[in-house]
Amino acid sequence: MYQRVTTARQQKAFAKTWEYFCRKYGWLNDPYAKKGMRYNLLLDKSTFFQRKKVIGTVEFIPYDPNNPESTIEPHCPFSDDEGIRLHQARTWEIDKLCIHEDFQKKGHFNQFIAIFFAHMKATQPKFYIGLMEEKFFRMLRMSFGLKVVQQKEKIVSPQTTLVPILFDVEQFLSDSKRVDHLQNISAKRINGY
Repeated sequence: MYQRVTTARQQKAFAKTWEYFCRKYGWLNDPYAKKGMRYNLLLDKSTFFQRKKVIGTVEFIPYDPNNPESTIEPHCPFSDDEGIRLHQARTWEIDKLCIHEDFQKKGHFNQFIAIFFAHMKATQPKFYIGLMEEKFFRMLRMSFGLKVVQQKEKIVSPQTTLVPILFDVEQFLSDSKRVDHLQNISAKRINGY
């Protein structure tokens, strides 16, 4: 299950979850993008009387290489890529992607697939770009296939390894078998099967 962040309460839960990771890894918490679309990944085991628990986050930001708050461009100048320059208006940064460590390796990543499909449907991106932890890069690549590629050299720090990625969404969507398969997986996961 997931929710699009639209209320102050949802934003507070998003911030609490994301900022935990910033403290854990010693990351600078970059500002929340005004034009960003944020999603909370929810634990699907809540009851009617319990508030849904946020176990993960992801933020999609319209790509702007001139954004002084960009966390991507200083480390990996995607603006050098001709395809991204041509389709800048349809390029989105993936940011603040995390799953709380208590819920990792328990099958919750498939719920991110549903979030990606919801965002694809709402915005019709050509590309996703991002700097993400190596384990998330591997999971995205296993899910979405060879359309998710490492773009530049990894950024290695004592706490984690970040991978600059480029995800050609249009090429992925042209693979109807994989798209149908992933939509079925994410629908089953969300519906509790």
